[in-house]
Amino acid sequence: MDTQKIRLIAFDMDNTVLADGAEITPRLQRILLRAMEKGIQVIPCTGRGRRQMPRTLEELPLLYTITSNGSLILDEKQNRAIYSDLVDWQVAADILGELRTFGVFFCVHIDRAVYFECGEESYVREKYHIPDYMPVDLTENAEKMVRARREGAEKIFLRTDDMALRDEIRRRILGKYPVFCSSSSAHNLEFGVPGCSKGTSLRWLCRRLGIKGSEVAAFGDGENDKEMLEFAGRGLAVGNAQPACKAAADEVIGDCAADGVADWLEKRV
Repeated sequence: MDTQKIRLIAFDMDNTVLADGAEITPRLQRILLRAMEKGIQVIPCTGRGRRQMPRTLEELPLLYTITSNGSLILDEKQNRAIYSDLVDWQVAADILGELRTFGVFFCVHIDRAVYFECGEESYVREKYHIPDYMPVDLTENAEKMVRARREGAEKIFLRTDDMALRDEIRRRILGKYPVFCSSSSAHNLEFGVPGCSKGTSLRWLCRRLGIKGSEVAAFGDGENDKEMLEFAGRGLAVGNAQPACKAAADEVIGDCAADGVADWLEKRV
């Protein structure tokens, strides 16, 4: 890939440009802003819901964001969804009800927000390093909330440190429901619509913008970044990435904690 031809930079957030859920570095913020001033599209492609965007990215004049593992693309100027691929609300409610029986920590993404089935906001903030300025939405019963709202879910997320239980949940849910499973770390599972991915939505957005895949540089660290890296002309995995992500990448760069994305971009854009 001729790096002079990069027209779009796509990047995952957690453990790719955000270390421990914090903000991007001032250095990376400056580099992304310079790229945007040159006419290069800068697109966060995250598993987070839209309301979980860090302040340092909110400060950039972003035109589009891809959230919830690709199930939603937002036009930031018009503050509206231009693409969505949602889990049917009845399927989502059934899955959420089943997850309650496993006693794991989980949440559901609906309409840009993330609803945690948890009674303590402080627990959620501490577990996920969520800063005070970022909203935390709680629900006593996610299944009942979805059945009452009858809205499709962008994504269902769960976390457990019990690897055997994690594998059992993956088998159970995939064996019973028409959903796809991915993950952003070795300790979580993320369920969405089959065929929905960051790569699928990024491809859709590039067609809309008239940008070729060969003109895209994409950065990631997780299993849920594979399709995005495979679509991009230059797919880049940070050094701390999961093996599946590294295998899908054209190149492995520096770790997130060492600002590897900033290092790569500073030399090429």
